[in-house]
Amino acid sequence: MKKLTDLVTPFSSVAKEKMLPGQELAWLNSMRLKALTQFNHHGLPVKKEEDWKYTSLWELGQQAFTHQAEANSITTEQCEKLALLKDAYRVVIIDGVFSTELSQLDDLPAGLVIRPLSAGLELAQPHLGNQINPEKAGFNALNTFLMQEGTVISVDGDTQIAKSIELLVINTGTTEALASHLRNVIVLGESSQATVVEHYVGLNESVSLTNVVTEVVLAYKATLNHYKLQQESKNAFHIATLAAKQAASSHWNTNNISLGGKLARNDVHSQLLGEQSHVTMDGLYLVTGEQHVDNHTRIDHFVPNTTSDELYKGVLDGNSHAVFNGKVIVHKDAQKTDSNQSNRNMLLSRGCEIDTKPEMEIYADDVKCGHGSTVGQLNDDHLFFLRTRGLDEVSARSLLTHAFAVEVLERIPAEDIRNALSALVEHHLPRAGGERVGVIA
Repeated sequence: MKKLTDLVTPFSSVAKEKMLPGQELAWLNSMRLKALTQFNHHGLPVKKEEDWKYTSLWELGQQAFTHQAEANSITTEQCEKLALLKDAYRVVIIDGVFSTELSQLDDLPAGLVIRPLSAGLELAQPHLGNQINPEKAGFNALNTFLMQEGTVISVDGDTQIAKSIELLVINTGTTEALASHLRNVIVLGESSQATVVEHYVGLNESVSLTNVVTEVVLAYKATLNHYKLQQESKNAFHIATLAAKQAASSHWNTNNISLGGKLARNDVHSQLLGEQSHVTMDGLYLVTGEQHVDNHTRIDHFVPNTTSDELYKGVLDGNSHAVFNGKVIVHKDAQKTDSNQSNRNMLLSRGCEIDTKPEMEIYADDVKCGHGSTVGQLNDDHLFFLRTRGLDEVSARSLLTHAFAVEVLERIPAEDIRNALSALVEHHLPRAGGERVGVIA
């Protein structure tokens, strides 16, 4: 019998055969070789590992992926329709390849640099691998030795970027079972501010693998508003790591919206390394059919006087399965920590399942911390109240489902992003009987 580590796709061989960017750079070759050695030793995670207890990678391991994209034809008009934001700097990656023609990077303000990874490796060098654990088995290593494209964003100190930056990643489905390994690096200097949206789209129901690592570096008093929207094929595998190191008085507001995918795994990690630093870590997952979504979050409070606020919500339907594991660690010297964590879930069918595990490890004695989770169904009393006001049952159920999910979106400060995401979520929300519901008037 095959083991999970016996992969159908020979990722190690792909690393030797594929022409990857930066092969002339000795430091990058050394990093890739070390990651390849780690991957060959550990392979992909298995369910006996605590972090993967409820998520099986068997199907992914038995899928034959290709790393050579066929030619595709995406027009400017199609790209405009797919983009979340109409007025933004835009980086477009199609089937793993950066598109100069479709990206909108003209007239960047002074102090802002945006480059595709293939042209920004030297800029990314001081930060590559420093926000993630390179020793951790699995996808971090896989991404490191196969990263082919991505985005490097650098904001100078005392620079506020007014327009949002959208990283639009499109899988056209032209190449069946295409694997893309993307690496993003976002660096904000002292007292700078920026808004970044990661947006992953699939154009049909083809099988694909998106393996992405985003590393964030926030200097003193830097503020990053970061949003991620994942709406790929229902046959797609999406594995993502998002990790940040935060200096004193920095603020990181991140919101993760998962709508698509056969299997979606999101690992989000913040390290609060300076006093008065803060992270808001929110997420919303809407799954149906046979979809599986796994959110693992971690917040490390390393120093005194840091704060964190986390809210993840899920709406499950059909035979879907969701996992939430949120860990907050208050380290020994992190006195005066103020942390709140919550995971709430609504189950709309008998066949869906949620495994939720919010947890806190507290090694300091002067803290204010709270955490909890809820799992429930639509409230019959609320349904009755709406029915007596003239709503039919389907409309009443839809309205209550929307009211449950919208709280996460209301915490988004940027009106244009909040409205765009709200419209998508409203369209995607299931009725409590298995059908999709359009925008509610």
